[in-house]
Amino acid sequence: MTPTPVPEDFHTITPQMAVKGVAAAIDWYTRALGAHELLRNAAPDGTSIMHAELLLGDSRFFVVDEFPDSVLSPSTLGGTTFTMHLYVPDVDATYARALDAGAASQSAPEDKPYGHRNAGVVDKNGITWWIASPIA
Repeated sequence: MTPTPVPEDFHTITPQMAVKGVAAAIDWYTRALGAHELLRNAAPDGTSIMHAELLLGDSRFFVVDEFPDSVLSPSTLGGTTFTMHLYVPDVDATYARALDAGAASQSAPEDKPYGHRNAGVVDKNGITWWIASPIA
């Protein structure tokens, strides 16, 4: 039987973020955003995490430690060219939880004219998370 091109329980695109200190990042994504850790693979020498898989709602994403010879983090690069967009049931509660966990505010919760309530936070790794929920 030929395997399917997308593994079961995945979507076609799966974000992978490189950060300095994956263990702390996993802890933050769990506490602040409600992620669930599914998998963690340490480097053979135990000095870094080569791959971690997290689930937020119905979406998986990967987090890996920075490897200066091949994969750089936003803190090394001085920023990143992408943001994460996260749909949640309660924007205000998620925003508050993220700030309590050490995120910086990018934008306070606000109803937008395009029918969403949005807020933005920047995590300790320099990644901006746009938190949103459709409104009536």
